[in-house]
Amino acid sequence: MTNLRRPLIGFAVATMLAISFTPLHTASALVEWALAEEAVSLGLTGVSPHVERTGNADRLWYPSLAGTIVSDCTDAGACTSVPVTGRLGTDFTAITLPNGTRRAYFVETTAGATTKSVSSAACLTTACTGVGTSTVTAAELVVSQNIKAWGVPDAVVTPDGKVRLYVVESPVEGNCTEKLASYISSDGITFTKEAGWRLENGISVDPEILRAKTGDWLMVLADGPGCGDRVQKLYMTTSNDGLTWATPQKISGSDLRRLDPTGYEVSTNVFRIFYATAVAGALGDVTYTIKRGTISIKQSSAEVSITTGTTASAKSTITCVKGKVTKKVTGVNPKCPSGYKKK
Repeated sequence: MTNLRRPLIGFAVATMLAISFTPLHTASALVEWALAEEAVSLGLTGVSPHVERTGNADRLWYPSLAGTIVSDCTDAGACTSVPVTGRLGTDFTAITLPNGTRRAYFVETTAGATTKSVSSAACLTTACTGVGTSTVTAAELVVSQNIKAWGVPDAVVTPDGKVRLYVVESPVEGNCTEKLASYISSDGITFTKEAGWRLENGISVDPEILRAKTGDWLMVLADGPGCGDRVQKLYMTTSNDGLTWATPQKISGSDLRRLDPTGYEVSTNVFRIFYATAVAGALGDVTYTIKRGTISIKQSSAEVSITTGTTASAKSTITCVKGKVTKKVTGVNPKCPSGYKKK
């Protein structure tokens, strides 16, 4: 979340992480997610990345001291710079519209102006390393440059062919007060704010829609820097319509700050994600380093019991007998009732 950042002056050390968390219900099954953080070092410092798979590489747009820059990273983690045409806005994201054209969305600040906005522009090419003239997406998305914890747009094409724009807003500034709003458009240019909030209470920062299918939406996001122990973490949440979302469930710990996730599906229920990290306990100016990981989604019709930070334990069923009476008992480490024996 760029508006919450500090200047980049250091380095964050990579670690390995595998965390499971409480499953959420979907229409047909319980779901368990786990984040596996890769040890590969991309050598990239920055925040708020946006990723797209391009050929055999992951193309990343991310703000740095020189402005938003672009790099292509191989699966082995080797990243090379990609030339950019003109200046790109911060918190950059891009989509392919239903008519096949490409459009970018970003936070735009004009030199000498007192305001900033969430704007969009047509990509000059399908690669979207340059954009045309920008247009403000909605009147409500022009605010004072002094407002913090704001912006970080994520655009997605809905199953019915519209474009929904998710934006972090702070109606009341404070610790863990961020809210997630959404705006809808039929052309991807002019947007109307949708009623209510998609998420509230600070766990509503840096949204990234990983899947948007009819009845099946998935989002990875972060909490605000003033929430909980004030070490930003990653969360997952699901929705049937992209409007009403389940309570976000934590998938990372407090050993590092983790925020600004972006990603794509590499296979069924397996997502490659990139995100910004920084040393958890550092004060003042710190470096944000872009890391890579995998979120795996496992679906099971069996009920699952999870303790945060531990491996999931699925319930099992045993058969118990007492004379001619037979009973089936289901649970975690199920036991037969008094007087019954396990068959």
